[in-house]
Amino acid sequence: VRVILAPSTIGVNISKITCLYSKSSFIINETSNIIMKKKTVLFASCLLGTLAFSSCEKNLYDESKQPEKELQMKDLDIPADFQWKLTRTAEGTVSANTPTMVSLFLDEKCSEKEKIATILVHDGESKLPLSIPTYVKTLYAQYETGPNEKESISVRINEDGSFSLPIAQSVTTQTRSVTRGSDKDTGHDIEEDIRYSQGVVYHPKKDWGTIMYEDQFPILGDYDFNDFVINYKVKFNAYKKKGNEYMSDLMTIKLRIKARGGIYLYYPYLRLKEIDQKDVESVKITDPKTTDKEFEVKYMDKEKFIIDCSDLILNLPQPAGSRYFNVEKTALVDTEELPEFEIEIKLNTAKEVKEILEDDEFDLYIARKDGEKTEIHANGIEPAFYKYPFNNPDLLPVYESDGDEEDDNYYFSKERLIWGLRVPGNVAHAIEAADFLKAYPGFKKWATSGGKNEQNWYGQGNADKSLLIYND
Repeated sequence: VRVILAPSTIGVNISKITCLYSKSSFIINETSNIIMKKKTVLFASCLLGTLAFSSCEKNLYDESKQPEKELQMKDLDIPADFQWKLTRTAEGTVSANTPTMVSLFLDEKCSEKEKIATILVHDGESKLPLSIPTYVKTLYAQYETGPNEKESISVRINEDGSFSLPIAQSVTTQTRSVTRGSDKDTGHDIEEDIRYSQGVVYHPKKDWGTIMYEDQFPILGDYDFNDFVINYKVKFNAYKKKGNEYMSDLMTIKLRIKARGGIYLYYPYLRLKEIDQKDVESVKITDPKTTDKEFEVKYMDKEKFIIDCSDLILNLPQPAGSRYFNVEKTALVDTEELPEFEIEIKLNTAKEVKEILEDDEFDLYIARKDGEKTEIHANGIEPAFYKYPFNNPDLLPVYESDGDEEDDNYYFSKERLIWGLRVPGNVAHAIEAADFLKAYPGFKKWATSGGKNEQNWYGQGNADKSLLIYND
């Protein structure tokens, strides 16, 4: 289409076109401005909405009001130098004007179960080592001052474990014939027979101690500490042969299987680290509940004193409907049904009591008989035969970069958790899958303080009994 304009109308038409263009530009600009304003308003609205939503969201998620994550054993912050010890060896001096039989106790009532020694104190001064719980700051001594009269005094334990017990006034101890049986007047029983008439030292005390194991080493377990639970008590005869040290050439060790809730089959073994086979005159293993039953002594080594105690678990009573032993409230085992061993060891070479009294020298461990024959010991104790996984990154290194061995690092995870816990008392064990931190509320403070706080977490009376199983 061709448009031909007359020359006379060209100026007029150009003016109209220019005017029309200007109006169009104005309309376009106005429209653009309106659109931009609308976009700005829309953007501002969105921004305000986002901020409002964020504010609402922050108000809805108030971190301080959120329920705390349930704390597990693996979450505990364990101090780097914590050794998990609940006992220590105290060594003091005892003296008397005349030979006097003195008993020492952990409690002021001088309870028979809390007795830790009955020793003959001779003229002059003697050194006496004792195994005591870390929470104990005072011992109680009892001795005769006259016919049917007894004196009880408190004995302070110093920070370094030393103590002093001078017997100022007493009566000379008369040697008397002691027979098996019970003396109702004095509380003397079968354990105080003639073999121990010169004195006796107990570990950890006259009543039971307890070792509780987790059985998934080197993997961290569920930490209910009931996979393998065994009671123990040790009695040394103690006498003065020469000098001022108490010596021992006879000991009786009692073991009792208390619970087994693990998934693997482990067996108990006893190693006395300060005693060699050449030091031993005889060993006798019996069932204290049936005096005529004697067990074969199964040595694990020709030189070291290591005994296989597997017979303890061969015929465990199995409650109906349970695949474990004494870890379920619906399948409890009576105390009388708990299997026991009594091991009597006579030495041909007497040892100083302090040499064989410490926890680490008394190594009651568990081991498997299949596969790699994994052993689990209390922390800081090296395995007897098991090839320890030194290169496992989840364990504390035993060997330093210069090749030196750090003995104390055995059986520690990199988080400084352990697989065997030794308690100087007949402590109740947890039911299957129980939260140990809830069962014993003081345990967390004890562990995270490096053993400084709540040292008697197992016996202070605030345990959750619904999560625990008790046997006398």
